[in-house]
This record gives sequence, structure tokens and C-alpha cells, in this order.
Amino acid sequence: MHDVMVDPAHRIVRAGAGARWDDIDRATQAFGLATPGGTDSEVGIASLTLGGGNGWLMGLYGATCDNLMAIDVVTADADAVRASATENRDLFWAMRGGGGNFGVATAFEYRLHAVGPNVIGGMVTYPNSQARQVLEFFREFSASAPHALTVYALSNLRRAW
Repeated sequence: MHDVMVDPAHRIVRAGAGARWDDIDRATQAFGLATPGGTDSEVGIASLTLGGGNGWLMGLYGATCDNLMAIDVVTADADAVRASATENRDLFWAMRGGGGNFGVATAFEYRLHAVGPNVIGGMVTYPNSQARQVLEFFREFSASAPHALTVYALSNLRRAW
């Protein structure tokens, strides 16, 4: 359930539902390829994909579920089926970013993209006292940022209710 197989010629990666994003990243980076995963490499591929999947590459290539090509599923009737844009289309549509309760996913296939060799990322932090100023800048900056740049704003402000 943790196996990851890369087909660099067709730019496809197939992974068991028990794999994590670091398993996929490690296997695909050897070929200069990647698929949009989450922002945390220790997250399981199944929960992220079935929930949609927002990550660092989504500005360029969309969410994780946008790059999903097929899912192996065991249905409530105990049938093992493949769901894709051409096979069991309704099931594929329902599971792709829609969560669960349609069956148990056992494997996923994703479209790969050329990435790298360098990808730059980082975090910029500011004191809470500058939150308003920083978030106003973020709003303006992110509205005009290039699609290749994925940015998030996070706050550790806590209110006592």
C-alpha cells in the first residue's frame, strides 16, 4: 500500500493509498518531475487527494485532485474497480476532491510535471503588532503575484473570548 512507481516517459506516478507525499516526492524528483501535493510532506496521499489538495505547486498546476488521473477503488459491494475520466466516470467525479463514502481507495495515479531542479520556498514572519499592515500588503501583493508563486497568509493571533 506504500508502493510508488514512476513512469517518466508518460509522466505518470502510481502510488498505493498508504503512501505519503514524501514517498511520491522522493520517487518523482529523481526524474525532475512532480505533482501538486500538500504543504506538508508527511501527509498521506489518500486524505489529501480525496479532500482536494492545496499545495505549493497549485499556482502552476492546480490542486492535487486536478492532477488525479485514476483511482483504484473497492466499492461497498466489494467490487474492485478503476475510476477515471473514461472508466466509472461518476465514481471518479464523486471521489476526486469530494471526500469519501463512495468506496475505499487503494491506489492513485497522478499526472506529473517537469519541476526544478530548484524550487524555492520559505516563510516570512512578522510580529503580531504588524498584522494589519502585513495582511493589507499581502492582499495587494497576492492579487498581482505571478501564477507560479503560491502564497499563504497565516496568523498566530489568538483572541480570548
